[in-house]
Amino acid sequence: MLATTDLAFLSTLENWLRSRPEILVMIRYSAAAGRKEFEFFSSYESLARLLNQLPPITSIIAFREPQLPLRGLADAHFIATCLSSLSDNSEFLVVETQGRDRYWAAGETHTELRDELQELMGRPVAVGPYPPWLVDNDEVISAVVPDDDGVVERGVY
Repeated sequence: MLATTDLAFLSTLENWLRSRPEILVMIRYSAAAGRKEFEFFSSYESLARLLNQLPPITSIIAFREPQLPLRGLADAHFIATCLSSLSDNSEFLVVETQGRDRYWAAGETHTELRDELQELMGRPVAVGPYPPWLVDNDEVISAVVPDDDGVVERGVY
């Protein structure tokens, strides 16, 4: 298990952000009833700043390849585009792309997708298949925020 301070982790993130316009990061908070956040980063500096502000035991999962390709304001046309682009009964993710406390939702059916997007009418969102995150590989890397002594503990997510 890598620490978010590990040079291999940090250099991977920096290299990814040099070679693409953005990466998606999933932030999972330990012992917080499943609380997680999703955020897009377009600069290594802003991502590094976030990593330095997170509490110990927080899990970070970054995705190299572009995620959530459907982007726009949630309106009737955008909802129709999302429904025709994503298969019914396949896991999806919706992330609000602006605002201080960014809303996100996941589900599997077209009914759930329609309902979530209708709740976000007029707001900018990103939508797509839920990213595969359970196993690190060339496209996904994860790390955990160490404590003040540099110790990394697996949390309860």
